[in-house]
Amino acid sequence: MEIKIVIIGTEPQKEYILMSEEPISFVDAMKELGLSFYRPCGGIGRCMSCAIKFAYGMPQMTADDERALDFSDMRAGWRLGCKCIITRDCKIEVPASLASEITSVLADEVQEDADLSKLDIGIAVDLGTTTLATAIVDLDTGKILRQRNCTNSQLSYGADVMSRVKAAMEGHGEELKNCVRDDLIRLGEKILGEDFLMHKVVFSGNTIMTHLFLGYTVDGFAKYPFVPYTLDSVSFVEKGRNIFFMPGISAFVGGDIVSGLFYLKKKSKSDDSFLFVDLGTNAELVLYDGENYWCSSASAGPALEGASLSCGVASVRGAINHLTIQNDKCSFTTIGGEAPIGLCGSGVIDLIHELHRNGIIDDGGLLLPEYADSGYPISDGVTITGDDIQQVLLAKAAIYSAIELLAKEANCSLENIDHLYVSGGLGASIGVWAAAGIGIFPKELLPKFEAVGNTSLLGAIDFINDNDEETLKDIKEKAKVVILNDNPEFEKIFIDNLYLK
Repeated sequence: MEIKIVIIGTEPQKEYILMSEEPISFVDAMKELGLSFYRPCGGIGRCMSCAIKFAYGMPQMTADDERALDFSDMRAGWRLGCKCIITRDCKIEVPASLASEITSVLADEVQEDADLSKLDIGIAVDLGTTTLATAIVDLDTGKILRQRNCTNSQLSYGADVMSRVKAAMEGHGEELKNCVRDDLIRLGEKILGEDFLMHKVVFSGNTIMTHLFLGYTVDGFAKYPFVPYTLDSVSFVEKGRNIFFMPGISAFVGGDIVSGLFYLKKKSKSDDSFLFVDLGTNAELVLYDGENYWCSSASAGPALEGASLSCGVASVRGAINHLTIQNDKCSFTTIGGEAPIGLCGSGVIDLIHELHRNGIIDDGGLLLPEYADSGYPISDGVTITGDDIQQVLLAKAAIYSAIELLAKEANCSLENIDHLYVSGGLGASIGVWAAAGIGIFPKELLPKFEAVGNTSLLGAIDFINDNDEETLKDIKEKAKVVILNDNPEFEKIFIDNLYLK
């Protein structure tokens, strides 16, 4: 049978053709064509957000389709991509938001013209849940020679780490490990070629990502109290290369955060206090009071990354990244200046702030009656619903409540914190006034805000240049883990912070 797949919303539009003699799942068909397919829930049919459209040759409707889609949409050819089995000739239209490469923050001052074959190099790798980021470093000068990123192929097992823990426990551990390994090999072949000297590799990543890549058991992450196999740094020599993995602090405050703290300590060269926030599905937070590192992880959910929302997309071309509402008219910009396909995290935050500022939602996030059923329209095909807004309020309440509790545990007033460092792709693009306006960050910290980029990768780069394990040891020894769910005040603070103020 002939399977045609078209990615809708890209220019120029391409058609891919796969021949198969046997029935094949849509996910496997995408893989065989070398295309990524974004499944936020890992293909268990929970999020219902990976719908694809058959122009012809549509399969029979299934119970999964009926749970996720309207009958009229199914008659028009829409099916749930993660559950779809192809049995005959067909043509499938796939939204660009489900098949695009995700952008990430890159460092400045990259010397792309350097001849790597004549240099001794080290490689820094950020093992991100969504994106793998790499930097090539000249070991003699410390300069960054190349930097590239790619989408983590583990996304096919779910957008969040717990989906991947589940997959590993179901026997897919080796496949998850090979996903990252193969991604990095392909990335290496693109930017390194064959004739080069590489003596050092430094990896940083959250605790679960590191465990999966090293092939360690992840059973301890499946239930409370979440016990990792190890939180120590891991180092070994392979084929003459020194390999180093950053240590972690807890199950959900991992080596990526330690790497970020290492970078911030080297950057600041002082004992100024700071609040460090790494925004993601799990927002990791560290409050440094000048002596100790008070650490926590807030389960913000995927809403602030655009996932799980009916209008949400990752930070891909065509994603609405900033917007304003004036006189009931919505104006926006998109990544790459392309036609809008949905809202990424920074766009979502701007939108909630603008809806509240214009009185279109109340303090509890409820839409005006005329939008209550259909949602608020942003552009053709992009609408935010009441359920979407409530997911964002849950996420922002979790982050703000964590900040308040960390400050209380550290006996540190918010006014006395010297810096607010926000890392990651969302940190680089977030509208900080909008974020404070909806209650993600305290307004007292607005003048102290600084977007610090991919601190996980930057810390790994710094460690290549300055092999200072004493600083890593000091960070671990002075880390104080605050478990939010164990704190009797958390529920009350969380409920108070659900409202827009």
